[in-house]
Amino acid sequence: MFVLLMAVIANLAHLMLDFSLNLVASKPRITGPTLRKRMVLAVSAMLAFFIAFSIYGYFSPISPVFGKVYFKGDTTEKVVALTFDDGPNGIYTTQILDILDEYDIKATFFVIGMNVEIYPDIAKRIVAEGHVIGNHSNTHDANHALSAQGSNDLEDAQEVILKVTGVLPHLYRPPHGRKTPWELDCVKKNSLIEITWSVSSSDQPGPDVDMETAIDAYIGKIIKKIHPGGIILMHDGYGIEHNNQDSDRTFSVKALRLIIEQLLAQGYEFVTVPALLDIPAYNEAR
Repeated sequence: MFVLLMAVIANLAHLMLDFSLNLVASKPRITGPTLRKRMVLAVSAMLAFFIAFSIYGYFSPISPVFGKVYFKGDTTEKVVALTFDDGPNGIYTTQILDILDEYDIKATFFVIGMNVEIYPDIAKRIVAEGHVIGNHSNTHDANHALSAQGSNDLEDAQEVILKVTGVLPHLYRPPHGRKTPWELDCVKKNSLIEITWSVSSSDQPGPDVDMETAIDAYIGKIIKKIHPGGIILMHDGYGIEHNNQDSDRTFSVKALRLIIEQLLAQGYEFVTVPALLDIPAYNEAR
């Protein structure tokens, strides 16, 4: 993924450098090694800035470099939105739904199209219980953001979600929060808006980490970062469903209850992303 991004940036940088050098060569007044060296250094500095700017735009979930991204609500009230990525999952999504029901909390689930096909009943349950479903791509392949394939991946997920649940998402969250101009253009063409997050920490500890210690550390980081209007990132799955250790989201389930209780004790209210941002949850099916 990173290699592909750098290849795109390198090609753009090469074109910019060639253009600048040709421009220098075409002007008779700009002669001599000193002026030429200064021009090359200036162009190199611009290229370095351009590359750094592009990398920031791609990797930072809150970066508006390539277009509008919603990552928090504009409010001073103590409201936050819980969001869950990568589901539905046959085990952990249902456990999370049970906890949310226990506390009468509504959340936003950014689902993967292929997982919706595997667990259609769970996807239907998410909607039936008043939660919001968003599009998290069909394959969870961040490389698609670097090419026209991203359009098909996003649209395939829209089609699957509509077919299974009867709703057409208005919210889109890119895999890993990666963004490019092509990906954001695709989002706009499909009448979607890009949603990322402002509060997160790894909810997938390593295999040799003590669960309780890791949960305490995780919750401490979340509570430290929390703020009015925050959009909290958690996970109920792990990419496309597969049978390996990475798909274990026991950590997320255990941490969720504690996060809810601590934030409720601080006076926070939980809402869906559309409620937080005052936007529609779904588009009209065509």
